[in-house]
Amino acid sequence: MMSSKIAPEIDAADICERLVGITPVYLQNFLQRGSYGLRSSVSPGKVRSKRRLFSPEDVYGIALVWILFETGLRGDSIARILNDIAQTKKPNANLAAAELMEFHWQYLLVFFTPRRPSKSIPQESELRVQLSTFEDLTVHLIVKDPDKGDEHLMTRENVVIINVPEKFEDVRRRLEILFQLR
Repeated sequence: MMSSKIAPEIDAADICERLVGITPVYLQNFLQRGSYGLRSSVSPGKVRSKRRLFSPEDVYGIALVWILFETGLRGDSIARILNDIAQTKKPNANLAAAELMEFHWQYLLVFFTPRRPSKSIPQESELRVQLSTFEDLTVHLIVKDPDKGDEHLMTRENVVIINVPEKFEDVRRRLEILFQLR
C-alpha cells in the first residue's frame, strides 16, 4: 500500500493567499528576475502546464524578503542584508532565513545613513545589519551618558527594527494548518 503522507509542496497561490501575504505580482517579479536567490525549488514551472511548487524553506526565504520589502527597503539594500546575514556574495534568501531561525535571533536591526545631496556622483547609502536578541536590543540602540546620567540613542543613523521571528512563527503555524488540510 502507498504511503498517504503528502509531500511538503506549496504552490504560489498558497504563498500569496495563505502563508506570506506577498502579492502575486511581486512574487512573480522576484521569481522571474531571480532576485535574492528566490526560486521554486520543488518544481520550476517553466512550461505553462507546470505549476511552480515550493518547499517550506522557499516559503521562509520569500517571507524574509517580503518583510524587508514591506519595511521600505528595496533592491540592493535587501540584497546586501541577505548577504550579511548568510555571509554570501550572492543573495540567498533561503540561507539567510535558515540562519535567522537556527540562532533564534529576535530582531534584525538595519542601520543606514541616507544619501546626501552633492555635486559629485551620488554615493551608495551606508547600510549595516545587526542581529539582536530582545535582551541585547537596548545594548545596540541606547547608551547611558556618564556625564549627564541620561540615556539616549547611541546612533545618529536611521534604524529599522524588524521582528523576523514573529513573521516566521506566523508562517510556521499557517504551514501546519495548510498541511493538516491536505
